[in-house]
Amino acid sequence: MDLLTTAEAADYLRLGERKLYELVAKDSIPCSKVTGKWLFPRNELDRWVLSGLARPDGMIAPEPPPIVGGSQDDLLEWSLRQAGSGLASLTEGTAGGVARLLRGEIAAAAIHFHSDAADPNVEAARAMPRLHDAVLIGFTRREQGLLLPPGNPRSLNSLADVLESGAKIAVRQAGAGAQMLLDVLVARAGASQRRLNRLEPPCLT
Repeated sequence: MDLLTTAEAADYLRLGERKLYELVAKDSIPCSKVTGKWLFPRNELDRWVLSGLARPDGMIAPEPPPIVGGSQDDLLEWSLRQAGSGLASLTEGTAGGVARLLRGEIAAAAIHFHSDAADPNVEAARAMPRLHDAVLIGFTRREQGLLLPPGNPRSLNSLADVLESGAKIAVRQAGAGAQMLLDVLVARAGASQRRLNRLEPPCLT
């Protein structure tokens, strides 16, 4: 451990020794008294200075909590448990996860953006200046489809059938990857969102 004397600590912090003694008297600075002399651990002084650091909006905390946010994905949650990672999950959709990542509230965000781009996830990250140093890891590829009642009583075989029949459809909340995909597919079908007979409120998983 690197221990500084009073004079060295004052010089390190660019403070006068009198001011340093005032902080010591108020128990406002990390220090220890050994055989009548005050000593200051350098690493604790560093932490003390950083504890009062003011960060502009958009700066990510250096050590975010061990939480994976973003998209709800059963396989990812199973993998986190099986690996004994100690990571918690906070699933509230792709956009919500990215917002929390930018605020430093989570360590990673599971995402699955959808658009007509060749790689929507890469393009989405590239379009956000505050994610300029993000690392993208391709974890899995999944297929999504329509979940229908047993026997498919209304003979729905495509989104076009759903739109044409006016069947009620459960949807995800805005910002969820599955909802982004549905929006893209509705647009590709040349239909209006108003044609969807939505179940309210949206489903969070």
